[in-house]
Amino acid sequence: MPTLALSRAPHPGDRIGVLQISDRYDYGAERTVARTVQSDLRNELLDMGFQAFDARATYDELRRFEQGNADYYVEIVSSHSQHNPVGGVGVDVGAVGATVSVVVSRVAAEVRLYDGRTLEMIERYDLRSQNTAVLPTAVGIGGRHIFAFFAIPFVQYAQYRAAAHSVARDAAIRVAGR
Repeated sequence: MPTLALSRAPHPGDRIGVLQISDRYDYGAERTVARTVQSDLRNELLDMGFQAFDARATYDELRRFEQGNADYYVEIVSSHSQHNPVGGVGVDVGAVGATVSVVVSRVAAEVRLYDGRTLEMIERYDLRSQNTAVLPTAVGIGGRHIFAFFAIPFVQYAQYRAAAHSVARDAAIRVAGR
């Protein structure tokens, strides 16, 4: 760890650029998680009194063009999400039915903090969050001869979104040194 990490930490009012995610996130779910953490991290830092902004560049682009304008930079290097029902029950009342499930969402991300002048890494954080809830996951309608069920994916999305927000909040707290 560089000596800079021991001598100076971000203080409210410092400019912190939140770097764009790298193009290496080429599949949808991981890119979505990384963007969610990135956006929520910026908002959390703003709420803590930092001048947080979208740096509109990746770490590699910043390094290549050396056009930094922040005291610090934060990067989401990798992320992972998993959300799935682990158990459930189907309920029906007449022609209407529903599936209620226990949904577990897990989000993990590696976050790096860089010095804005030298672009040297000051700190690295491996963060994880898990949310568990009982939620409706499908709804159905029908009669004696035909019955149709429809999944409700936005419920699971809300669950993993909450876990991603928790990771972003933890990252902001670590960056702020609190």
